[in-house]
Amino acid sequence: MVEYLMIFSAALVLLTSVTLTQMILPSSEAAEKSLYLMQADAAADSIAGAINTVYANGQGSVRSLLVNVDCGWSLQLDNVKNVVRMMIWTSGVMENLEKEVEYRILYQHSLPKIAPGVYTVIVEWRNDKNSPEAMYLDSYDSKKIHLNLVG
Repeated sequence: MVEYLMIFSAALVLLTSVTLTQMILPSSEAAEKSLYLMQADAAADSIAGAINTVYANGQGSVRSLLVNVDCGWSLQLDNVKNVVRMMIWTSGVMENLEKEVEYRILYQHSLPKIAPGVYTVIVEWRNDKNSPEAMYLDSYDSKKIHLNLVG
């Protein structure tokens, strides 16, 4: 009788350990994906807010901010939908986050395949009337993204 109880207990422990690992792994991946989506949403919202602030304050305005995204991402200024778009890759799937801006985007701009990390985003409306609308990454070492607005 005791032998059967020992075998049953061992089988129950084995079943429990297998079940728990199957439950924890998907939960961990879901939590990680949620974190990345929240970071990207906050970054897109901050960038759109900075663009709107610089546009509202007019020529000569500058706004800088830090964004932190812990996964690979891309940044776009879409002149068709007039949005800031952030794309992130989580679990092999691309997610798009879009934020509307008041500033009328003139051209399509894209920074593909930005490495994870903390970046300084500088949004500027220069006094130079010949300065073009632009978006560029200063360098991967300095981690500075520049957005130049025009009137």
